Amino acid sequence: MRLSMPFPNRARPLKLDFAPAARRAPALGWVLLGAGGVAAIVATLQFQLAHAARSREAGALTELSEQLQERRAGAGRTQRADARDARRAQAAAAVARELQVPWATLLGSLEAVAGRDVALLVVEPSAARQTVRITAEARSSGAMLDYLDALRAQGLADVALVSHQVQAQAPGTPWRFQAQARWGTR
Repeated sequence: MRLSMPFPNRARPLKLDFAPAARRAPALGWVLLGAGGVAAIVATLQFQLAHAARSREAGALTELSEQLQERRAGAGRTQRADARDARRAQAAAAVARELQVPWATLLGSLEAVAGRDVALLVVEPSAARQTVRITAEARSSGAMLDYLDALRAQGLADVALVSHQVQAQAPGTPWRFQAQARWGTR
């Protein structure tokens, strides 16, 4: 009589797949890719609109400057200008001030000193007053004060802390603050 006993040490067959089927990308990945593409398109359109507006303003400034020079060079230079010409001249001067602001240098210096401990939230420049108002968040009060000192070192004048508040509900309890500074010489 032969007993049939199962072999406990019997090797199981291996299932090897040297060319597995490609895994599909998750739907969330495709959604995020689409959202990023839409955001890039919106940013590009906003840039183009801002660039076109700046070009129109520069053209208007050039035209107004030429008209002003023609009137000054004219034989009948009059001392009084009517109110419409005065408003145009003021508008041209305002546009010229806006175009002469060193925006790249100003914004570059603000971002350069921000570092890892400070995040810029809002930058509100005023070309007429040559001031900039900054809203930012810092990891600590020390980081906030270091940022203000770094702004002074970048050549901004009259750097002042306008307000500050601890964001207790936000993760990491950051310090939200507003500062004001002046650039250039008056």
